[in-house]
Amino acid sequence: MNAVTQQPVLPFARGDWRIEPRGSVGNALADARRRCALSIEDIAAQTRVPIRYLAAIEAERFDEIPGVIYIKGFVKAFARAVGLCERWAVDAVSALLAAGLKATRA
Repeated sequence: MNAVTQQPVLPFARGDWRIEPRGSVGNALADARRRCALSIEDIAAQTRVPIRYLAAIEAERFDEIPGVIYIKGFVKAFARAVGLCERWAVDAVSALLAAGLKATRA
């Protein structure tokens, strides 16, 4: 706690605070988009990510997106646009992709 302001000292600026949801990353992004009253077309215009890739992210069909670096970048942009924690979203997608790779190798 900061003795002067009686507020917790956060490791980031006030405007950088984002919500970290629980559960599926695709569902969390879709729910956040609907809470913001944005269509998938609005998100596509704001992020410049093609609609088909945003729809694939919401449905967690990551095999439709060409390359892991694109997946992570698109998810990060989507999370930023709807006010979710970018780090959480990328970490959640990375875990899903790692689990998917382990499942295909087993």
